[in-house]
Amino acid sequence: MKFSKKYTFLIAIVGLAFVFSISACSTKKNGWTRRAYHNLTCHYNVYWNGMMSLDEGEKSLREGVKDDYSRILRVYNYGDKKDAKRIYPKMDRTIKKASIGIQRHSMYFGGKEQVKWIDDSYMMMGKAHFYKHDFISARRVFKYVSTNFPDDPIQYEAYLWLAKTHIGAERYEKAIATINLLQSKLDEKDFPLEVEKQIPLVLADFYLAQEQYDKSYPYLERSLELNNKIYIVTRVDFILGQINQMEGNNQLATNYFKRVVNKNPDYVMAFEAKMNLAETYASETGDSKGINKILNKMLKEARNEEFRDQIYYALAQVAKKDNNDTLTINYLRESVRTSIKNNVQKTKSSLEVADMFFERQNYQFAQAYYDTAVSSLPRDYPDYDNISYKAGVLTNLITQAQTIKEQDSLQFLASMDTTELLAIIDQKIEDFRIAEEERLEAEQELAEGGVQFIDQKADKGRGTSLGGGGWYFYNQQAMSMGFSEFVRKWGNRKLEDNWRLSDKRMMLQSLDGGDDIVSDSTVADTSRVSKSPMDRSFYLAGIPNTPDKIAASDVQIIEAFNKLGFIYLMELNDSTAAKETFIEFQKRFPENEYRLESWHGLYKIYMAEKNFSEADYYKNLILNNYPESTYAKVIINPDYYTLFEEEKQKASELYMRTYEAFKQEKYYRVISYSNRGMDLYPDDTAVMPRFMYLRALSLGKVDTHDTLYASLNNLITTYPASPVTPRAISLKTKLQLEYGFGTPPDTTGQMGGDGDKKMTEPSIYSLNENDVHFVMFVVNNKNVKVNALKIRLSDFNGKYFSLMRLKTKSLMLNKDQTIVTVGNFKNKNEALNYYGALENDTYVLSGVDENEYDLFPISTTNYPLFYRDKSVSAYKDFYDKNYKRD
Repeated sequence: MKFSKKYTFLIAIVGLAFVFSISACSTKKNGWTRRAYHNLTCHYNVYWNGMMSLDEGEKSLREGVKDDYSRILRVYNYGDKKDAKRIYPKMDRTIKKASIGIQRHSMYFGGKEQVKWIDDSYMMMGKAHFYKHDFISARRVFKYVSTNFPDDPIQYEAYLWLAKTHIGAERYEKAIATINLLQSKLDEKDFPLEVEKQIPLVLADFYLAQEQYDKSYPYLERSLELNNKIYIVTRVDFILGQINQMEGNNQLATNYFKRVVNKNPDYVMAFEAKMNLAETYASETGDSKGINKILNKMLKEARNEEFRDQIYYALAQVAKKDNNDTLTINYLRESVRTSIKNNVQKTKSSLEVADMFFERQNYQFAQAYYDTAVSSLPRDYPDYDNISYKAGVLTNLITQAQTIKEQDSLQFLASMDTTELLAIIDQKIEDFRIAEEERLEAEQELAEGGVQFIDQKADKGRGTSLGGGGWYFYNQQAMSMGFSEFVRKWGNRKLEDNWRLSDKRMMLQSLDGGDDIVSDSTVADTSRVSKSPMDRSFYLAGIPNTPDKIAASDVQIIEAFNKLGFIYLMELNDSTAAKETFIEFQKRFPENEYRLESWHGLYKIYMAEKNFSEADYYKNLILNNYPESTYAKVIINPDYYTLFEEEKQKASELYMRTYEAFKQEKYYRVISYSNRGMDLYPDDTAVMPRFMYLRALSLGKVDTHDTLYASLNNLITTYPASPVTPRAISLKTKLQLEYGFGTPPDTTGQMGGDGDKKMTEPSIYSLNENDVHFVMFVVNNKNVKVNALKIRLSDFNGKYFSLMRLKTKSLMLNKDQTIVTVGNFKNKNEALNYYGALENDTYVLSGVDENEYDLFPISTTNYPLFYRDKSVSAYKDFYDKNYKRD
């Protein structure tokens, strides 16, 4: 019979204890014997307690960590840091016991540890650090053991765990180097068989961690030859099944998953193996009846209720292999519907059924399922961006289609006889009343099912009929049952007002009994609109019942038609749906503002279909009605865009040369390049204002400020919407304030006045007495010690304004001046009160010459304008007019 090392140690200790006890009895004066006996037994107790904590923690971690079966499993699953925190107490106890044993009993001399079991204590400590995910500490310990115990077989185990530590820390180069070193020692006579068995497992895990599944495969197969532990063999079989399934080797995958089921693993792994068996079923060689029978039986078992989404998904895979698309879609939809807690499965099923609907151009259902998938999709999910984009496109498409349908329905209702209209509304009110009654019945059913709300004052300590005690919302069993019942009846609903209505925008039905229509798209001009769905005015508010409202409704339809056509054409490449949309659009609104774009879309579609007669019809419409349009130019010259892009590229290259010259302060060259660019590319609205801006700045460097001002004014007037215009306006404002040119801009950015007139319009600042305010010092850096001033301000605030919790901050205004602000004050009056108190305080202003600072209240709206403008005199003029007290 073989014993593990720790049990051999136990037997040895017991035997030694017996020998020493006899020796101690026969030789009472032998103090060494008693001390040796005491040391050995103490070391044994410390080590054994630490080992027990390690084993308990390892078991707890293994039982608590959950495998993600949506991915190929790892050989070892040690969880993450969050999982590790649950076993910290056990691992810390292990580390403590190991440290005590080493500190008290280690005898290291002659370059060698003399106490045999110290190395085991180190290994125990290293494993505890490893299980805590403290890979740095674990690495140090395992490296110490492998280096300092070269004559002990434990060095091999240390190398093995060192490799596992490197894998856990994702230091893969270090990991493979350590494994190679360990393999080089395989022929050494004392190499442990247990370590040899684990090397293929560690190598397989090394490659699995990097998703190199093909490289892991031979090591997984080799590990099956070397190992016979049921847990390891079952897990490796499952991984091999997953890899074969991924690579399409269904027969091999089926064999491995059958082996897993036959080994009677834990329930979750057995269940997942059965699900994978269904997915790897090969219709060309197998009979789907058998697997369908098994899966349908599993559906009926109560213990599989939380796994029904996965079972339906497996049934869908079988149906897909049998080429039964209708059944596949039905099963996938059931999988989504029954998925309550498993977001991974819900996402997987939603994406698959969404793709099937998308392929069939059923965009409404495709959008719904893509939207469901994206709501629970992690950012690192494969192809996340493409899925999210597709969901967004379809959402936009459904929005436009729904807008057309809603506005058409509302206009139809507006054209109806009042009696008929009110009859429809009354029916909607009745439908709502019935829905409310169903909701109340559902709540009553939940209450009668055992949920009791107890008056805690009258019934303190009394339990509920579910779960044995405690208020309902503290009772997890009751909460779980209530949640399951809610989802069963109502589905997944967002917590919000009117949650029972799946679409709260849609309150009226079209007369043909079709989809609901929006009631709030156009607001009726009524003096009283009820917020209650039990009131007629609630529904009447959305009906366009005047010519203006009909026109506004038509605008919404036109916008939606245009967007819908180009979503079909450009985003979904569905030329058939795009053609139908454009034709219907032009038929209903022949004079719409987007007819040029629609004609060109139809021209492209008919050209692609080689229907040249229809293509010519729309080409002639474009050429005759819009001969100067870009579309006409492209039709006449298909290379128009290519030539246009080439010109844009040349303009961009010239601008970059101009900008480089400006950075090198070669201003005459900048002016020359800019003039050339403005002559060559007068129609390029992107690059023209940039040439003009660099030219203006360079003229300001080599000519007078008047020239700079005039050039900026020309830019601002010619290209008011250009990205460089705000910078031009800011610079022109500075010239106005410093040199008296013209007038500053108003809030619209339009410039007024001539270059030689003084400012006549209001300043750039505005007054709002209820704005949050600061009180602002502007001080001379050279003669005022800013830090000392801030300290005195803090003292002043603490003494007189402690309840306001004011903050003092400073910021460089320019190389000579610093701003010191105190705030925040709720409004102008509060700031002025503080300002008045500060002006009269001799302490804060002690030692500061009145010519070295300015003090003003300033609003948070005006503060950034002041900082950008940097003109104290300009703000002082504004302050004198709006703040200064007599």
